[in-house]
Amino acid sequence: MYLLKLLISFLPLLNIIDSVPILSVNSTSMTNYLSYIHDYGKEYNITRYELFKENVKKIEDHNEKNLSYELEINEFTDIPKIEHTTYKYHEGEYNNFNNIVPFSVDWRKKNVVSDVKNQGKCGSCWAFSATGSVEGIIAIKEGTLFNISEQQLMDCSSSYGNHGCRGGSMDSAFKYIIDNGICSEKEYPYEGTDGGDCNPCKTVVKINNYKDIESNNEKILKRAVAQQPVSVAIEADQFSFQHYSNGVFSDQTCGTKLDHGVLIVGYGYDLSSDMDYWLVKNSWGDQWGEDGYIRIQRNINNSSGLCGIAMMPSIPLLEGK
Repeated sequence: MYLLKLLISFLPLLNIIDSVPILSVNSTSMTNYLSYIHDYGKEYNITRYELFKENVKKIEDHNEKNLSYELEINEFTDIPKIEHTTYKYHEGEYNNFNNIVPFSVDWRKKNVVSDVKNQGKCGSCWAFSATGSVEGIIAIKEGTLFNISEQQLMDCSSSYGNHGCRGGSMDSAFKYIIDNGICSEKEYPYEGTDGGDCNPCKTVVKINNYKDIESNNEKILKRAVAQQPVSVAIEADQFSFQHYSNGVFSDQTCGTKLDHGVLIVGYGYDLSSDMDYWLVKNSWGDQWGEDGYIRIQRNINNSSGLCGIAMMPSIPLLEGK
């Protein structure tokens, strides 16, 4: 009865799907796909249906292995590999951090991390990573957590080397904020589009410096995260990362071709998997991963860190306070 009701609810859609045999429409996979496109507001596509079936099988096969992390169906399950920004490697050198740091850190508990945001179908991850780390240092130093504007960086920082939805870098965003300050998300809301005019607005936050942290050193990176949230670039174009659900992400094939900007907001140890991890805030909405976050394995036998997380860390600074 449930299947009949579900198919009836999709009759307008089914009327335009001339290429789908009746047996396929009645199959469990087609029923799941129809529910999927309804839930995510997508349109029927026979090619994407086949990809959906293939990817669901991959997810089920992975979860049957009982590894340290699980995968799940999400908005990426019916689309090809996501294209991301390519980051230029920098040789970080800043390592002026305390030698003794806490066993674990979660900056969310200190009220210095804003809610998870969603970049949508726009390559603006760099802007979200940058605003997150700036929000963090301002909250730590000044005691107020602001929600600042990614769209302002997209519209206004092209002269600093950023390209809106076509990519950018956290360092270039920091340089812009040093020179111009930045406004609130409320006054300058996110649109996820390119080509907008740089609009005037009231500056709510300023920083006066930034540093590139010593590269390829998870111990130094840990010290930095103990001080404040840290912007990093990772490789995020792998199936396992895009379909991450929960647990400590430990896919050693994740890669180090940096293509996605994220924010480390803590670190810790997971008893169930016996793994150290980085606590990472993503910009794919709070329906992805662990309420918008991913725990990435820490202290692996590779100086770059898993997914290249230790290769290009940087932080904004508010010196003199």
